Amino acid sequence: MDAKELMEAVAEDKSKIVESLCSMIRHVAVGPENGGPGEAKRGKFLVNLARSLGLEDIEVLESSDPSVLNGKRPNIIVRVKGATSKNMWVVTHMDTVPEGDLSAWKYPPYEPKIVKGRIYGRGSEDNGQELMASLFGLATLVKKGVTPECNIGLVFVSDEEHGNVHGIDFLIPKSVFKKGDLVVVPDHGEPDGDAISVVEKGIAWLNVEVIGKQTHGSTPDEGINAFEVASRYMIAAVDSLRKKFPIKNPLFEPPVSTFVPTKCEANGLNINTVPGKQVFAFDFRVLPEYSLDDVLSELQQLAKKFEKSTGVRINISFLQRADAAPRTATDAEIVKRLSKAIEGVRGIKPHPIGVGGGTCAAPFRRAGIDAVVWSTIPGTAHDANEYAKIEDLVADTKVYALLFAGKNVKNG
Repeated sequence: MDAKELMEAVAEDKSKIVESLCSMIRHVAVGPENGGPGEAKRGKFLVNLARSLGLEDIEVLESSDPSVLNGKRPNIIVRVKGATSKNMWVVTHMDTVPEGDLSAWKYPPYEPKIVKGRIYGRGSEDNGQELMASLFGLATLVKKGVTPECNIGLVFVSDEEHGNVHGIDFLIPKSVFKKGDLVVVPDHGEPDGDAISVVEKGIAWLNVEVIGKQTHGSTPDEGINAFEVASRYMIAAVDSLRKKFPIKNPLFEPPVSTFVPTKCEANGLNINTVPGKQVFAFDFRVLPEYSLDDVLSELQQLAKKFEKSTGVRINISFLQRADAAPRTATDAEIVKRLSKAIEGVRGIKPHPIGVGGGTCAAPFRRAGIDAVVWSTIPGTAHDANEYAKIEDLVADTKVYALLFAGKNVKNG
C-alpha cells in the first residue's frame, strides 16, 4: 500500500470518525474538582470503540480518587506491535473543562451539533479531535493490514485539566514510557498545522504582599501607603527584570521572557483610608535560557531595597511554578517523522516553535524522553461554542496514519 491509498482509506471512514467524536462528547468527562463525574463513562465508551475498530491490546490503569463515584480515574493504553522495537506514543486526554456559562452557548455543549463543517461541543477541540484522529489513524492501519514501523501506543489520560496527578504524572513512574521512546502530545496547535512545539518557557505565578501602615487619608505621613509602595515596586520590578533578562529566542512568540503584573486585590472599601496592605500578582513566562531561581532572586533583592527605603515589608511567594523542561532538539527523530507525515498530508513543511504556556510534553522531557506538541486546531479550547473542524479532524487522522506507518508505506 502506498501513502495515497492509506489516506484514501482514512477518508472512507470520515462519517464514522465524525460520528464517534460526537458520541464521545455526549459522555461528560468533567473532573470532580469542577463538579463533574470524572472520566469513567467516557473511558468505557473508548474501550468499546477501540475494540470495535479491531484494536485488541487494550490496558486500563486506574488511579485511586475518592472524589469520583467509583473511586477510580482511568487511563487507557491501546497498543499495536510494530516492525521494530522502537516505541512511539500519542498521548491525549479524556477530561474536559466544564461548560461555563450555558447562556453563551449556541448549542447544548454535550449534544454536539454539526454546522458548516464544524462539530460544536465541549471537548471537541480539547482534546477530542486529536484523541479520535490518533485512534482512527491507528485503526486504519489495522484495517488495511499495514504493520506500523514502530510499536504504537495510544494513551488516553485522565486529569489533564487539573494537574495530571491521576493521568500523566500517575503513569510516568510506572515505567509505561522509557528513554528512547518518541512522544506526540497534541494539546497545543496552530490553525494550519504548520508548527511543531519543541520547547516551553518556564512559568512563575507570584503573589506579592506589601505590608505598610494604615492611617487616615488626611494624615498620610502618619502611615505607610502600601498601595503606593506596591505600585512603585511593581513598575521597578518589571523594568529591572526586563533589563536583567533580555535574551531573545526566535523559536518563541514573543521571543523574549515576559514579566507581567496581573491580578490586584482590593485594599479597602472607602476612599479616605491610606491602605496598610496591598496584594498583587505577577505572571512570568521565562525563556529556558534563564533560571526561575535567578528571577526570584532579582525580585527579592529589589524588595529588600524597597523595605529599607520605605519601611514596608514585602512577602513574595509562588502561586505556581513550572521550571522550563529540557527542549526536544529541532532535528530529533520524532520531529523528522512527524514533519514528513504532515508534509505528506498537507503539503507544507512545518517549523519548530516554542510556546509560552505549559503543555503535557514537559513531564516527558523532564524524564529524558523526546516529546513534541502538534495539532491542527482553530483555537477554541475552553471557549463557549468550542468546536473542531471536520476537515482538520480528517486531515490529522491521515497524518497519524502516515506517522504510524512510517517506512511501511510507499510514497505515492
